[in-house]
Amino acid sequence: MKHIQFLIIFLFVSRGLFGQITFEKGYFIDNSDNKTTVLIKNIDWKNNPTYFKYKTTASGDINNKNIADIKEFSIDNGSKYIRATVNINRSSNKVPELDGLREVNFNEEQLFLKELVSGSANLYVYENGNLMRFFYSINNEVPIQLVYKRYKKENIQIAENNEYRQQLLNVLLCENVSTASIKNISYTENSLKRIFDIFNSCNDPINYIASTSNNKLIFRIRIRPRLNNTTLDVNSTADRRLKTNFDKNISLAIGAEIEAVLPFNKNKWAILIEPTYQNYSAETEPQKSNNFSANVYNAEVQYTSIELPIGLRHYIFLSDKSKIFLNASLLIDIPFNSQVVYNGLNRPNPELSLNTSLALGFGVDIFEKLSIEARYLGKREVFASTTDDDFTSNYRGFSIILGYTLF
Repeated sequence: MKHIQFLIIFLFVSRGLFGQITFEKGYFIDNSDNKTTVLIKNIDWKNNPTYFKYKTTASGDINNKNIADIKEFSIDNGSKYIRATVNINRSSNKVPELDGLREVNFNEEQLFLKELVSGSANLYVYENGNLMRFFYSINNEVPIQLVYKRYKKENIQIAENNEYRQQLLNVLLCENVSTASIKNISYTENSLKRIFDIFNSCNDPINYIASTSNNKLIFRIRIRPRLNNTTLDVNSTADRRLKTNFDKNISLAIGAEIEAVLPFNKNKWAILIEPTYQNYSAETEPQKSNNFSANVYNAEVQYTSIELPIGLRHYIFLSDKSKIFLNASLLIDIPFNSQVVYNGLNRPNPELSLNTSLALGFGVDIFEKLSIEARYLGKREVFASTTDDDFTSNYRGFSIILGYTLF
């Protein structure tokens, strides 16, 4: 739990220290229907905003506009939001929070709705945390929510109110929109955009251009060879002779990184997992048990494992071709055929066990193909929590990692 808390704190602090302020060309329409071209701070909102920041010139001051002042705002080649007073149902989809009513209760609220499809029939979405609601508008009338609700039946089964399908059948009247195409349509962005595109293309086959979606995970796979500079200290409260400080060891390792770039906030955040094969081995100089003994002993370690870092990455774009990144990972280490051996002592040889630690990295990515990263490997306890000789350890170091993107 301590590792996870530190990981979260690190990422939020790094975001605050290194986060970019990107202002892009766009416009807003105020309550008097005046359209103003400005530079809008584009954070590629995951949750629908209630305000936005803008500048009138690149070197100008930063100003705010909130939902009470603005009817509409848009970023060129980006998101468009309209203000609407709508009836929205905010019932939860989480099983423990479901009620036993099929009926839907609405609240009247003023919201910024994100436009997904524009044509004879418009499709909008409102998102806030785990809540996602879709709205439609025919011929630019006031948006109406497409109704969907999960609820519990008397036998504790989960049921669904799929009224949105009947709503679509009532309003998307076109020969290309069949009953069968709507009957099993899911309450998801891609499915709804597809049916709205079909309807709008049917109504205006010459001028309508189907919508495109950037709301997708981007997956990348990289080969990641690395140079490790690591050391291991072993201590024991049972026998001072078992205390060992192994020398630093420079070794090669190889890993494969799978990265999922998240489809919001301008693709600045990613989830990564990176299975890596590593090996550490070292040996101490022979020494006597004490000044009056001829018994000579030494210690050696053979540490082979599969490391499994699971973490988050934040990108900071420098240009279209280069970016820097920060990683914070929880590293799960799975040793095999690994132990510390005490030659010349009648002592058990402790085996290395499953362990966790933190890893923090900073790197540069060029041309979406090549990368280099410096990674700090946090303190790692490599033994089981209890041993016969009360062994404790501190494995630590850093890595220089090269990356090549396969696809």
